[in-house]
Amino acid sequence: MNINRVCNRIIEYSFYALFIIVPLILTPYNYELFEFNKMLAVYFLTIIISAAWIIKMILQKRIIIQRTPFDLPLLLFLLSQILATVFSIDRHTSVWGYYSRFNGGLLSTISYITLYYAFVSNAVSVKNSLKVILSTAAIVSLYGIAEHFGIDKKIWVQDVQNRVFSTLGQPNWLAAYLVALVPLSRWLSPLFLLTIYFTKSQSGIAAALITLFLMFVFLVIKKRFLKIILIVVLAAGAGYYLLTSPLTAGNQKTLQLINEENLTRAGGSSSLLIRRVVWQGAIDVFKHYPLFGSGVETFAYSYYNFRPAGHNLLSEWDFLYNKAHNEYLNFLATTGAFGLASYLFFISAVLIFFLKNPSGLMLGFISILITNFFGFSVVPVTLFFFLFPAFAINNENFDARASKISYSPWRYFFIILVLIFSFYFLVFIFNMWRADYQFNLGRNYLKANQLPAGLTLLQKAVALSPQEPLFRSEYAEGLAKLAYAYESTPAAQLAVTQSDLVIKTNPVHLNYWKSRIKIFLLLAKLDQQYELQALDAIQQAIKLAPTDAKLYYNLGLIYNQLGQKDLAKQTLQTALELKPNYDFKIPQ
Repeated sequence: MNINRVCNRIIEYSFYALFIIVPLILTPYNYELFEFNKMLAVYFLTIIISAAWIIKMILQKRIIIQRTPFDLPLLLFLLSQILATVFSIDRHTSVWGYYSRFNGGLLSTISYITLYYAFVSNAVSVKNSLKVILSTAAIVSLYGIAEHFGIDKKIWVQDVQNRVFSTLGQPNWLAAYLVALVPLSRWLSPLFLLTIYFTKSQSGIAAALITLFLMFVFLVIKKRFLKIILIVVLAAGAGYYLLTSPLTAGNQKTLQLINEENLTRAGGSSSLLIRRVVWQGAIDVFKHYPLFGSGVETFAYSYYNFRPAGHNLLSEWDFLYNKAHNEYLNFLATTGAFGLASYLFFISAVLIFFLKNPSGLMLGFISILITNFFGFSVVPVTLFFFLFPAFAINNENFDARASKISYSPWRYFFIILVLIFSFYFLVFIFNMWRADYQFNLGRNYLKANQLPAGLTLLQKAVALSPQEPLFRSEYAEGLAKLAYAYESTPAAQLAVTQSDLVIKTNPVHLNYWKSRIKIFLLLAKLDQQYELQALDAIQQAIKLAPTDAKLYYNLGLIYNQLGQKDLAKQTLQTALELKPNYDFKIPQ
């Protein structure tokens, strides 16, 4: 058996599997149905590809890594992510990514860069890769179109017929994924554009228009007149929709309203206004952490330290924002000036290379830059962000000069070692999925008030992934509910112990402090001593989120329960100052 040839096949078909599985995979069993499974698929296949690649190096007694025009930008970008993780306000989150988003953590970046070099260094067919990508995208699009006609309207809480999201999980994400592929397809472009139309994603449609215009320019230069006619027709249709879209018309009307308070009363703040407030907060985070940011993927924590008070007047005033909804500002806030500069350096290097070697890949890459301005990258789009430049590099003859293969006993020993480590990491990834499954199932049992069953499952999740504070936080809340339901002192003490561990693990996440407040308020119904601990928890939460009107409101209620009437009135007045349209009355 030729092990080297087997490794080549494993690498090649693992990439094809990556291009199929990542866009399509979702399950109904997880806390987050889409991104979690897609990110784990990337990790799983990166491990397999890396193992086969390392075994090839062992057999050939040489380092098989092709030099590319993007080596220095990628190295600097990776360095920026490492430094931002080292100086992060929460390293666990920076390494793994924010739980429920996952994409963007240090390990995900390492995986994408590993895949970039694995692709250019192992003679994987670009032509076949694009065929697989476009065929998969066609399936995604057909399912999206079927969604528009109601194929799964009874499954989702969202109005999926109005704004489709197919297997990507959100309309903007689906649009960003398909826009990147429009320039790479000939006959599939109308299918992709129709699906983008059904997403009603303004950023996606705007990116599609710009991409079509660039395609028009590109075709004029090459004098491909039949394709020019097709592009003009498609662009006219997309332009007509964008100009007459109910979303656009609604935004124009919304922007005429004078102040943000009226926006909320009118039935919802415009996405433009929400972004303006969140972007200002991102800039304020950067000012406080100018060099390396607050830490990779820690926006959900650092934003609330600097959240503009105007956020309280938005319709989404009590939502958790774990991204800046602008990829560039997100990098600025979480990885600082060095992180954004290295990110832009890589982008610039890629664009310069593409300008010298123009192709549909260039236009697809540009579309990602556009959609990232109004949102953030998810797993399939980030995969394109790193692999489109790899596709543009002629790699198919790189590994043709394979040196003489050696099968000495020492090489077999190292190969076995690589296989053992790879198997360990694959099992680790599988256990991450199992832990998330147990967590989500246990959480659902708690919602159904089946406390013993839910706590058993949550305990299993904590055992499988003891470093994940989200699991332990939910477990602590469940224990508090059990303590209250059965007047159990041991359960109450265990709930407090688990909450203590959560705060020790991640003291900067506002949600964990809110969870701690709920635990103490529930336990205070059994023992009044917990009221003071609830008071301390909410005061700590206010330090993390000094403009959160709801925290001041709840603090005022606690003061009122403790009989501190003056402090209660003062605190509730602060809540009203932060949110003048807050619907409550200060007790006299």
